[in-house]
Amino acid sequence: NQKYFEWYNNEFCPDAGIDPKTAPTIGLVLQKSHINTKDDTHYVSLISELESRGARVVSIYSGGLDFSGPVEEYFYDANGKAIVDTVINLTGFALVGGPASQDHAKAAKVLKKLNRPYMCAVPLVFQSFEEWQASELGLHPIQVALQVSLPEIDGAIEPIIYAGREGATGRSVPLADRVNLLADRAMKWATLRSKPKV
Repeated sequence: NQKYFEWYNNEFCPDAGIDPKTAPTIGLVLQKSHINTKDDTHYVSLISELESRGARVVSIYSGGLDFSGPVEEYFYDANGKAIVDTVINLTGFALVGGPASQDHAKAAKVLKKLNRPYMCAVPLVFQSFEEWQASELGLHPIQVALQVSLPEIDGAIEPIIYAGREGATGRSVPLADRVNLLADRAMKWATLRSKPKV
């Protein structure tokens, strides 16, 4: 990962107008299946939005549903210091174990050590955008249980719907105003760390 960070900080960031020395760093937890199937427009949209606002973005994923290893490997520098200012879990699942077999104790231990705001963004799964927008219920109750309540047990905050399924194709698509809201909140949490204490 050292070579990646050298490229990102020394080549990508200057070309993108990002100052790697002063930029807030947002860590993103991604679901590998979306990357493998190229169903990643919602990820690309948020990454682009954060970088357009001057943030560095460090994205991780796992071959399974335990993201604790990639957090340890990519969200810290060689000296063990956290390099991220905020983390957003874009999978909509718990940090360890996904929807079926969570290990909240392990997730809480990893997040306590990291000691950074941990947001859990919610991609619509059981409803299309159209169904969600027309629903008097809002988010489907099963999705509330799996993708809001379970991540909150880990310590996640601010569950924000940012993407969903397009009704005709089933592909993941970003909701522009929600991506903007998520980026706003992540940036505010990130910059809060550097504000002087009064």
